[in-house]
This record gives sequence, C-alpha cells and structure tokens, in this order.
Amino acid sequence: MKKRHSSLFLLIATLFFYSGSSFSTSLSIEDFVTPPTILNASISPNGKYVASTLNKGDARLIVVYDIDQEKVVGSFGDHIIRPYHVSWANNQRLLVNYLVPHGADRLRKKAKTEQNFDLNQYYMYSRLVSTNIDGTESVGLFNDQRAAKDNKNLVSITDYLLNDDAHVLMSANIKTRLTLFKLNINTGKSTKIVKGGRFTIGFINDSEANITYRYDYKRVAKTIEIFRFNAKEDDWALVDTIYFDEDDQSKNNIEFKDLVGVRDQHLIYRRLNKETGYHELMSVNETETKVLVSVPDTDIVGVITEGFSNNVIGYNTVKDVYRSHYFDADSQKAYDKISTNYTSENFLFTSLAKNGTRALLVSWGANNPLTYSLHDLKTNKTSHFSYPYKTLPKAKLASGQAIHYNTRDGQRITAYLYLPADFDGSKPYPAVVMPHGGPQYRDKLDYDAFTQFIATRGYVVIKPNFRGSSGYGMAFQEAGYKQWGKLMQDDVEDAVHYLVDKNIINKQQVCIAGASYGGYVALMATAKTPDLYKCAISINGLSNLPDLVEYELDRKNTNVRKDFVKTSIGDPKLDKDLLKNNSPELLTDKIKVPILLIYGDEDKVVPYSQSKQMYKALTKMKKPVQIIRLEDTGHNPFNDKETRRKVFEEMEIFLSEYLE
Repeated sequence: MKKRHSSLFLLIATLFFYSGSSFSTSLSIEDFVTPPTILNASISPNGKYVASTLNKGDARLIVVYDIDQEKVVGSFGDHIIRPYHVSWANNQRLLVNYLVPHGADRLRKKAKTEQNFDLNQYYMYSRLVSTNIDGTESVGLFNDQRAAKDNKNLVSITDYLLNDDAHVLMSANIKTRLTLFKLNINTGKSTKIVKGGRFTIGFINDSEANITYRYDYKRVAKTIEIFRFNAKEDDWALVDTIYFDEDDQSKNNIEFKDLVGVRDQHLIYRRLNKETGYHELMSVNETETKVLVSVPDTDIVGVITEGFSNNVIGYNTVKDVYRSHYFDADSQKAYDKISTNYTSENFLFTSLAKNGTRALLVSWGANNPLTYSLHDLKTNKTSHFSYPYKTLPKAKLASGQAIHYNTRDGQRITAYLYLPADFDGSKPYPAVVMPHGGPQYRDKLDYDAFTQFIATRGYVVIKPNFRGSSGYGMAFQEAGYKQWGKLMQDDVEDAVHYLVDKNIINKQQVCIAGASYGGYVALMATAKTPDLYKCAISINGLSNLPDLVEYELDRKNTNVRKDFVKTSIGDPKLDKDLLKNNSPELLTDKIKVPILLIYGDEDKVVPYSQSKQMYKALTKMKKPVQIIRLEDTGHNPFNDKETRRKVFEEMEIFLSEYLE
C-alpha cells in the first residue's frame, strides 16, 4: 500500500507545479504565498478513484487517479474557465464547480495578447457541471432554468442523495426567493421541490428527499429562524431562533451542515448554551426542543453528516485539536484507532467510499498545512496520498505544542508555543508574542501561515488564550469583560515572564504583533509595559476605545448587541475613564519602542481611522512609527495573495531591524 501511494505523490509532484525552493536553506516569502498543488480531493463511491482539483501554473485541472492501477485515467481543465472543486455524483460522473468569467471567449484572446493579463480582475460566476471522469459528455446543471441564469452562484448542492445516483438537490434564487430543485446529473434538467420565504437561505431534507426544515436569516435582527415543514397542510411552523453575528468571525465560520441536519426525523443543530458558554447539539421535533449532546467543559464545533447528505451521524469537539465523535459505537472504535497516529494533529474523513472499502482523510496541525491520506477501512491501515504544500516542507516549519502557565493571580492559561526548526533549548531565542483577535475567539494547536512565517524567521512565537477568550466556558470569557488593557493584558504579559523564566526566550528580544483586537494588545503593551518589548506590530488594530465603542454602538441595530458592547468593552458614559485610560492613542507619551502600523483602507470591522489616528499621535510625540496602507483591502489582509505578501515583507524588514 505505502509503495503504491508514494508513487502518486511523485506523479503529482512531477505533473504539476513544484517549487525547487524546498531544497534551499530557508523558506522565502514566495514559499508562503505559493498556492497548494491540490485544492481539494474526493474518493469515488466504489473506492476505486480519487478525483482532485489541481493548480498547474495559470490553469486548473481536474485529475482522476485510479488507485489500484496506479495511473491517471482522466485529466481536463482550463486557464480561463477554471475548476475549483470536484466531487462524485456516482462512480462514472463527476460534479465540477467552475469559475466562469463574463465574456470568456473575449478573455481568451486578451490572455494571449496582454502581457500582464490577470483573470482575477474580472467578474466571475460559479457554475456546476456534470461530466464523465475523462471530461467528456459535460452537462451544465440548471440548463433549463432561464430565471436562474443571473445567479452569481449556481453550485449550492443541498444533498447528494446517497440512495439516488442520478439526482442531487440544489438551491437557487428565483425571482428573489430561494428555491429548492431536484437536478438530473445526466441531463442538467431541474424539477422544483419547494419555494422558500423572503429570508430563506437554506433547506433541510431527509434521506428520501422529503423537505423537513428550512432556515431564514434576518439580517437586521441578526437571527436565524428555523421552520419545520408540515406536508399535510403545506405550511411552515417556527421551531427555534438562533442569534448570529456576521461581524464576529469566530461565530461566522460554521458551514451550513454544521448548523443543521437530520437524525431520526429530528432536526439537529448546534447552539450556544449562554450559561456554560459551550455549544451543544440540539434536537427538535414537532413537540419539543431538547439537548441531544452536551460535553462538560468542551465546545462542540460542528456536526458530522453521512457523506454529502443531511443525515447527522456524529459531532466534532475541540480542545487543543479537533476530534470526531460518532453515535455508532463501531465507527467510533475505528476512528479512535486511527487517532493514535494523530496525537497532536487535527484530522477528519473528507470522503468515504460508499461500499465501505476506502476513505480519504485530511490532517493538519502546527507544522502541517494539510495532508491527504488514504485509509483502508477493511485492514484499518493508513497510507500517504499527497502533501499539497510543496514549497513548505514540514521539516523546515516550526513545531507547535500546548503549554500551560499560571498568571500573577493564579489563573491557569492555555497557550500555544511554536519553536523554530533549529531550536534545541541550548539558549533562549528572540520571540514574538501573538495575541489573537476577537477578543471572543481562541487559538488552537493549528497551522497558521502568519505564525509560521514569523517562526521560520528564527523567532519563538507564543499565542496565549487570555481571559476573555471563547471556548473555555462563560466564566472564563466574562472574566475578560471590561478588562481591555487590564486583566487580559496582564495574562499576555505573564506568558512572556513564564517563557523567560523557562529560558526559552530572551527577555531583551521580545516583540508583540497582532491583528484586530490582537493589534490593540500590541499597541497597549507598548504603553503599559514600555520596557518589556523591543517593538510592536499592529494590523488593523484598535487604538481609541471611546471612538471604537461609539462606532460599534452606531452600527449595532438591536439592544442585545448594543448591551453586549457596553458589557464587554465598556459603557461610553459609565466607563468613560476606563476607556480613555486604556486607549493607546491617548497614552503615546509612555511609548518608547518602534511601532509598525498596517491597515486595510476598506476595513469595515475596525475603522482604519484607528490606525491613522494612532500614527498621528505618535508622530506628534516624535515616537518611532511606520504606517503601511493596504489598498482595496478589508479587515483580513491574509485573504489575498498580494496583500499577504506585502504584510510579510514589511514584517520581515521591521523585525530584522528591531529584534536582532
């Protein structure tokens, strides 16, 4: 087995883009911004093939590999109409998601004549195509729905219908209403099943394609309302309401199938228990809503479904790493056996063969961006399939581990320590402290390009989950309320003292860097503890709390949301002094060290004026400061390759100047 699959590793490395930089002595910025060779992969229902979406220069390819015969049996793609995802409809047909630019034929000509042609500058549609494994007999789905042609996104598969090889369920907006259709994968023709309401954004069905639930998103109220369908009366009944904050990225990273699914005709979904602060799995039927699963002191982060259906078969939790829990005892036993190979890494099954022969799983961790492996379900053996990040060899990335330390007042804190590849403990290293954003968020033992880039420059990186972080219960989160610049700041500072005492980091060579709330912590650190750090980097960070609170209150449109701002950060009237006394912009006279400010000029989460005001205040006091504007960039500069490159370039120069 292992010999066979290693051949695929070599095949992909040969056929597709491979950077020789992995043989150099260090990792470059280009290594970190180079896209992976594989965007996604899926195993066929009979366990015979793996279909992958691959990058090859400017083109994207769909490649189908025969596992037993060790050869590619299908390869097709384009550099203008680009595939970006592939899955299996049945053993003979693939479902391929394409990005289709407006005026594709015209752009083909421009690509040949214009030297600096950039396809990403053009408007794209998403379309789903059914095709044979060799790319022949392609059929566009929804080809009979003229009313759907203006949809930007026509790839939303609701259910792959495990018991029906000829159809899938898909939704599309028809005359401003989300409508569910049954699509024939051989003809592309559609059959309407049900039309949603004014705010409907999703449907749930059972294994026989019968509609059971829908959910509506109320943008103004920031709620998701869940309705149950009564087939006899052809009507919907409200069963529950979930509050949802699209501005809080920590609450906006759960996919549709993590929120809702079906088990024994009951609706299953994830909901926060506001008393404990941990998420639970809820079960709803016609008469009651009850807790299906609640794990003590542990957050449930999503549900597991059977294949690409709505049938819920388990759930995922996270402490330091993600772990899966299955309702079926035999499935759990098999999973637990595999998990012994991933003690400090995350892993999950990305697709399973319908006949129970093989599974494709993905793993990721501190020094592993993503690895694909094949698992034989009969022999329970796992073998390597592919590592898509060829420019980032794991041996050159920093190792990561969870550590725990006590704060000055006795609170136990979990943090994640990243050590450069050449760290041997013989001497203390220069370090960068990286507090997370939110602050109602948490770090995990995970791969993060921002973290790894800094660590591979030769710095120890520490990422503490200070009080106020989510994922550790409501009491821990509430301990950070109105503690901006105070208790939460102390927790970060205590992480530095802990590592200095352990002789891991050099107390004369510590910088602090963060984004959003983490950027605030970095700025506040230079004012509160001016002798602890040698420099600071703030990316879209906060600097003036009174202004921030007013901004947040202006854009929050419910009393619940406004009250949370006042409770967690501070009331502009009752806590006026508290907010002023913990605003870095108003404390620049205490700052001694160089500061790098980076901001996106289209940030809608943190006003970029916060960075500009901080810059003006520092220059007025003749303090060492640099400011970098990222044009056409929002709150997260790491979403775009070029802005990510720019941030890395500026950080590398800054750290090398002030932390050596």
